[in-house]
Amino acid sequence: MVLRSGTQASLLRALDALRIDVLLTNHVPARDAASPYLVRRLAEQPVSLVGARSRLALAAQGLSVLLARAPLILPTPETALRAGFDALVETLGIVPRIAAEADDMAMLRLLARSDAGVAVIPPIVVRDELANGTLYELAQLPGLTEEFHAVTTPRTFPNPLLRDVLDSAPDPASAM
Repeated sequence: MVLRSGTQASLLRALDALRIDVLLTNHVPARDAASPYLVRRLAEQPVSLVGARSRLALAAQGLSVLLARAPLILPTPETALRAGFDALVETLGIVPRIAAEADDMAMLRLLARSDAGVAVIPPIVVRDELANGTLYELAQLPGLTEEFHAVTTPRTFPNPLLRDVLDSAPDPASAM
């Protein structure tokens, strides 16, 4: 098995050119006649506000106070997660204080660990930090989830190992 990371555009080109068998992503690519991607939802995770111990007192005042007063570490605007967050704060009538934006979960995690602010992130990403008390789940964001997908293309000779892996993945619909 060979794992590669890159931008979604470069990985989709590799998928189209049959240089990779599957693209794991949290953003569903556009599908059209030229790019007939097969998208399989693998998992869905809740999204929370996660921060250091220094943020606990503010979190105790409630979600709206936390969203309005805490410096926030957000995914970049072009992500689906950010679109959902922006819609949530708009609905609540809150203008967030943005401390930082990052385009990947690892960077959001590092910024939260350094106490640069409160991160909008699925708790699964910081599972170890939550378990050891480095970070705290301050509030779950209602109605906000992160979805993870496997993207493939139709092939005359599909990779049988990939099919076995995808077929053995739990159905996220049955977990709800």
